[in-house]
Amino acid sequence: MGDEELSNAKKKAMSLLNYSSRTEWELLDKLAKAGFSEEAANGALEYVKNFHYVDDEKYAMNFVNIYYKSKSIKKIRQILTNKHVPEKYISLAIESIEGGDTYALERELEKILKKGQDLENMTYEEKQKVTAKLYRKGFSLDDIKKHIRF
Repeated sequence: MGDEELSNAKKKAMSLLNYSSRTEWELLDKLAKAGFSEEAANGALEYVKNFHYVDDEKYAMNFVNIYYKSKSIKKIRQILTNKHVPEKYISLAIESIEGGDTYALERELEKILKKGQDLENMTYEEKQKVTAKLYRKGFSLDDIKKHIRF
């Protein structure tokens, strides 16, 4: 690895981070796809980590703060795991959510129900369909049953 490759990798890393936050894994993956050696990519990662531009713990906390109102905890955990965020950071971030899935579940239920449609007037089959949609979105059956009474 030459000084020029490392310098270019640092510039590319800074450019990538200029557009959006990334996890360490995402940044390394992007640098590898851009053709940088593993050594240069790791050097660039260390460079941006020294300035706290990449921080998986902060990334997880921000992600959870943005999406806890619209996604289930299960879905958030899945997305962060796919981005290779360490489990300890995911757990810490999820523990910071007050009320669990309640807000996201209520919001999703509002989206699913058509205007003027009321849970009280729905047939058993319609309630089953709504329950199935919510379950596929990662909400627990216990939480769903608290909102939909059969």
